[in-house]
Amino acid sequence: MKITIVTRNINNFENNINQVDTYGRGNLDDVLAIKKILSERGHEVKTLEVDIDLYENLKSKKPDVIFNLADDGFYDDPRLEPHVAALFDILKIPYTGNNYFTLALCQNKARAKEILTYNGILTPRWQVFNNSNRKLNPELKFPLIVKPIREDGSVGIKERSVVKNDEELKEQIEHILDIYQQEALVEEFIDGREFNAGIIGNKKLTVLPIAEIDFSELPPNIPRVVSYRAKWVKQSIAFKKTPVVCPANIDEKLQKDLEEISKKCYKIFGCQGYARLDIRYDEKENKIYVLELNPNPDISEDGGLAREAKTAGISYENLILKIIDLALKKEV
Repeated sequence: MKITIVTRNINNFENNINQVDTYGRGNLDDVLAIKKILSERGHEVKTLEVDIDLYENLKSKKPDVIFNLADDGFYDDPRLEPHVAALFDILKIPYTGNNYFTLALCQNKARAKEILTYNGILTPRWQVFNNSNRKLNPELKFPLIVKPIREDGSVGIKERSVVKNDEELKEQIEHILDIYQQEALVEEFIDGREFNAGIIGNKKLTVLPIAEIDFSELPPNIPRVVSYRAKWVKQSIAFKKTPVVCPANIDEKLQKDLEEISKKCYKIFGCQGYARLDIRYDEKENKIYVLELNPNPDISEDGGLAREAKTAGISYENLILKIIDLALKKEV
C-alpha cells in the first residue's frame, strides 16, 4: 500500500536533522517512527511537507492513504489546520484522524464550550475578552484561568495564568492579546483532579485507560495546572512534580462516568480516528467538567495517547496500524 505522511514544514528535515527547533524535532521523531513502522510492514512510505504545492504533489503521488501529522496547517498557521484535511477530502484520499469540520469546531475553545453547554455537558463558566477593559461577568468567581482562545499543547498557559483578582486578570488578558494576537478565554478555575481520556474509533469507540495528572507533590505556591512548563520543559519543577498516573486510581462509578461523557463528546463533535479529552473533577461537588476536546492529539510514542494505549495492551506499532485501518474505514 502507498502511504504518504503529511507533516508540518520543518526545513527539509531529513537533510537537516540537527537544525530543526524543539517542536520540529518532536514532529520529526514522530515521522521517522511512523515511517519505520509502516515500511517494516511492507508499505511504500513517502513524506510530504505542508506547502503551497501540497495539492499537486499529492495528486501526482496518488497515495492510498495519508497519515496526517500536519497540526500546524498551511504557512505554519494553526488556524489553517482544518484546511489541510479539507484538501485531502477534495482529492478524495483517505486520511488518518478527524475531518476539517471537527478540527474547526474544536479549534475555537469558546465555540467548543458553547457546543458542550448546549448538549448538557458541564464545562467551567467562561467569558471571552478582546480587550482588557471589558467588565468581568459577575457570575464568574475567582480564581480564574486565562488562556489563548485557540492554542493547544498548553501554549500560553503559565503558573500566573491562574489569577486571583482584577489586577492579575487584566495583566494576563493583556499578555494574551499582545503576545498571541488573539482573544483571551477566561474561565473559572476548577481546582480538582485532572484526567485525560483517549478514544480511538469511528462508530465503535474504545475509551483507553483514563490517565490522571498527579498534582500531589507540587509546591503550594504553584497552581495545580498543566502549564506549558509542566507539559514540555523537563528540567522544570512543574514537569518533575506532575507525573502522569495511568491507569488513574478511581472507583468504578467515576471511571464509567468519565468514559460515558468522553464518548458523548466524541460523538457530538463528530470525531473519527482518535481524540483526547481534558477533564477536571470537583470532588467536593462531585461534578465532572470537560475542559476541552483535542482531535488529532499528540501521537508520539511517549505521548499521552500512546501511553494510555500501552496500558490497554496496545503497542505503539499496533496503535499506528489501527489508526491507518480506521482511516480506510472512515465515514465520508
